[in-house]
Amino acid sequence: MDLPQTDLFTRADALTFGLTDDDLRRLRRTGELSVLRPGFYVPSAVMQSASPTERHSLLARSYLLSAPMGEVLSHVSAAIAWGFDIWQLPLDKVHMTHGLDYASKRRQLRILHGTTLEPTERTTINGFPVTTAARTIVDIARTTTVERAVCVGDSALRSGHTDSDALSTAVESARFRTGIAAARRAVSLMSGRSESVGESRSRMLFETLPLPTPLLNQWVYDGAGRFVGRVDFLFWEFKVIGEFDGESKYDSKRVLLDEKYREDRLRDLGWVVVRWNWRDLDDPRALLRRFEQAFARAAALPAPAGWFGDQRLAADQLPSFG
Repeated sequence: MDLPQTDLFTRADALTFGLTDDDLRRLRRTGELSVLRPGFYVPSAVMQSASPTERHSLLARSYLLSAPMGEVLSHVSAAIAWGFDIWQLPLDKVHMTHGLDYASKRRQLRILHGTTLEPTERTTINGFPVTTAARTIVDIARTTTVERAVCVGDSALRSGHTDSDALSTAVESARFRTGIAAARRAVSLMSGRSESVGESRSRMLFETLPLPTPLLNQWVYDGAGRFVGRVDFLFWEFKVIGEFDGESKYDSKRVLLDEKYREDRLRDLGWVVVRWNWRDLDDPRALLRRFEQAFARAAALPAPAGWFGDQRLAADQLPSFG
């Protein structure tokens, strides 16, 4: 028996489509239909192929379908709607805010937050009501660790959906809410210059280690003004470059060879390069030792040839540091 041509439908939708309750029970027994929550159905093929964030989105949509006017997706649920990175944020519950200042309501699959929500803090994404990007980030920063908040905040900033001024305004608006001190610290550490969760986590790790503060995403040139590469972290006073290697950074042999050529050129200019990956972030002491060894090696070398800048520069704009 055919199912409605949609990834999410209600019992009422199914009955309108021509299915009966017996049909729904039979489809569930045969494994063709999954129950998202009572009264809401998803074809099993859709559910099985969905990622954790896609499953969360389906659940969030189901709550929006039954929500009173005025309730919006918030916190991690809004972040997913915005398309932000949500490293290690729990996905087991949909978060919604109704804008009325009274106690939050917790259920097995949903948290309904009772906090004031100004009209300027509401918007829509793909037709779904959500908190604005800045409000979303501050809500998350009030309720999770600084590291997780910075990862999602960096993602929001580099996407262009918010900026530092909007985040500062959102923090001020939340000044009397629980967790505001943590939110202030997290927002102060956010940067749109980190281009991935791995870079954001690396930056936060550097904050806890006795390392100098690096420049982020610098454009490096050779002595003739030719562009060599954009690097993740530049400890320029120590003549060291840091590069985080994500799992999908080198998705082909061609990309891997190009990266090796780029690194060889950086070393030829006189830079010492340190690379690390996700596993290395779980062993800060070992990573610190590698940097200390790199700083020691670089100290015996002359200043690197060429120039660097925080954006792509024309030849007549290149500042010399050698």
